[in-house]
Amino acid sequence: MLKIIYFMKANSSKLTFLIFGVIFFVLYSYLAFNTAVSWTGSPKLIQNSPDETANLYFSHLFSQSGRLAFTEPANQIAVDLVAPRSMRVIGGQTAPAGFLGLPIIYGSLAKIAGAGAMPFFTPLLAILALGFFYFLIKELFNEKIAFLSAAFAFIFPGWWYYAARGMLPNVAFLSFFIIAFYFFIRLLKQPKIFYYLLFGFFLALSLMVRTSEIVWTLPLLLILTLLNFKKINWLRFGLSVLLFIICFFPVFYYNFQIYGSPLSIGYGLTRDFSGQNLVQQGLNLSQKILLPFGFNPGLALKNFYNYTAGIFPLWTLLFGLGLLISILYRKLIKPDKRKTFYLYLLLLIFFGGYLVIYYGSWSFHDHPDPAAVTIGTSYIRYWLPLYLFSLPLLAIVLDFCFQKKKNLNRLLTVYIWLALFFTSYQLAVLDPSEGILQVQKNIAGYQSLAADVIKRTPENAVIIAERMDKVFWPARSVIYALNRDYDYVRIKELITNGWPVYWFSFTLTDESRNLINQNSYAKFGLRAEKSVLDFNNQSLYPINIITN
Repeated sequence: MLKIIYFMKANSSKLTFLIFGVIFFVLYSYLAFNTAVSWTGSPKLIQNSPDETANLYFSHLFSQSGRLAFTEPANQIAVDLVAPRSMRVIGGQTAPAGFLGLPIIYGSLAKIAGAGAMPFFTPLLAILALGFFYFLIKELFNEKIAFLSAAFAFIFPGWWYYAARGMLPNVAFLSFFIIAFYFFIRLLKQPKIFYYLLFGFFLALSLMVRTSEIVWTLPLLLILTLLNFKKINWLRFGLSVLLFIICFFPVFYYNFQIYGSPLSIGYGLTRDFSGQNLVQQGLNLSQKILLPFGFNPGLALKNFYNYTAGIFPLWTLLFGLGLLISILYRKLIKPDKRKTFYLYLLLLIFFGGYLVIYYGSWSFHDHPDPAAVTIGTSYIRYWLPLYLFSLPLLAIVLDFCFQKKKNLNRLLTVYIWLALFFTSYQLAVLDPSEGILQVQKNIAGYQSLAADVIKRTPENAVIIAERMDKVFWPARSVIYALNRDYDYVRIKELITNGWPVYWFSFTLTDESRNLINQNSYAKFGLRAEKSVLDFNNQSLYPINIITN
């Protein structure tokens, strides 16, 4: 018994971390537990965004067939019109519009664990990554700072929210990168081949998931490599690079198979490489991804304020105090760690600033209200590296507080943690606009709507769905919107060739529907009929050919 007590006392941080891991895995998995529907049932498993829907579908497709594209029969007539958002029709094949790494990785894991396990992969990976985050910060600073950093990372609202939204790639990317970064720091201290290989392996996984993040991850690692040039075993480093290339090869292979070039991706602006050799393609791609959203410092600063002080006021206040105090009060940092701390701080400011400019120079409108500042807006998931790697600044100040009047300062730290926990819970879970509970409510409503639509439409129906495409697909083929005259011509051809077409929109009066018919459908010989289903101010209208 004494041995057990001694062991628990000696490993209290690790045991606490283990308990945290179990508790927060359950919290992160809330949506996975509450929205899972059998792939063999109806409706199919529905997600809250088109990106999540695409990643889940292609992960499942890859697990079953090893493919990352499929043929939509309706596009034999409609050419490239029939496809949901986050997908592209290329050469008659419907493929992901984003990076292929997440479907490849999660699809491969699903071959072992089953498709039903896929929504749980990111919550589990998020917990595992915070374990490596603890060990990484411990290597850089000390165990107390590491424990506090990880403890606050568990409850950071952005990490919590996007760990729960498991089919978005950002937490998966950062998780793999944290693990890779840990092994990079380890190989600098102990040049074991094991560390080199694991570094190359996890770095490949991270950049497979979000290849665009190479614009800051590669320069960061290059700077650290040059600063530690003499500590690198270059033969083993070469093996690490070789393993990276081998692991990344499936992305090159499927990029070439689907998009026609190993350096192409599903985003439309990067697919046009015709007539270019690989060097030209690489330069073209580099130019497009370096600042793809332009350079607008004023807008970037506005967005940065909105998604720091504007949405995380208490967190931002503590971050700011931690930064200010740690810079001004040198005694916070032990002499043997000051060089490491100032290098860490310099890199955080430089690369964090780049991320702010990179993503902040564009206006993302994920919410129906463009002016809304919400937990579900893309800036938060894109800036997760900046948020997470800022946590040691807070931990350093609290660690210093431990050194005198330990019991009082530990109580203060617990109080701060609990205060942050409740603010995070309020924002990540309870937010009435886009919190996790609201997402679960949305999905439950989508499932109910999809079930009703499936009952009232034939299996080969095509639905013009706009933002509701994520609800009906893949149970029914969908068209996002009709933007050109030729789109209406293809609708008529679909109906002529036996595909029933419906239009899902806000509920209209007969007068409004007739006006739309006159202005849009009638000149192409089409008509929107009376609705066959009304659901919460939205209706499903059959589209028919005018016969008289």
